[in-house]
Amino acid sequence: MVSLKYFKYYTYFLLFFSCNKYDEDKQIYQLITIENWKSKGNVSVKMYHYKKQTNFSKMISVDSLFEVTNDTIHHYLTITPKFINNKPIDDDLILLVNKDLEYRFTEVSFIKDTVKRPTILGHKYIIRYNLKANVNNKKINYLDTVKKPRQASYISLETSLARKMR
Repeated sequence: MVSLKYFKYYTYFLLFFSCNKYDEDKQIYQLITIENWKSKGNVSVKMYHYKKQTNFSKMISVDSLFEVTNDTIHHYLTITPKFINNKPIDDDLILLVNKDLEYRFTEVSFIKDTVKRPTILGHKYIIRYNLKANVNNKKINYLDTVKKPRQASYISLETSLARKMR
């Protein structure tokens, strides 16, 4: 009789703690990385939003509130927005770095993706956004840059992909 009582409490315990939890990551992207960045010194970044399919002629807005970390040891640049970017982006974009390197994003789409993280008895599902776009006429896909399933949503670019302005 005693073992049946403990079995009942154990069953309630398992049911209570084995529930699945769903979290949505509201940020469209949490950071932008540019790999093989060999430049030193301060870096300025601006992101221009243009109306889609207007050949970058109708500007909508400009974002310049970014925290930029220049890692000269591992040769990459990390660009983190200082604003909450929780609105879907359906625009063409230009990322301008130091006024001379340009990344043109066309056919931008952010696709919802679900990442499953196991916990002790249940699972935690994180719903986040993944980028698909053409950057300077090269197709990029967030899923191609995923190294592990727990990493944050970010945009990964190569220095060689940039178009030089000067």
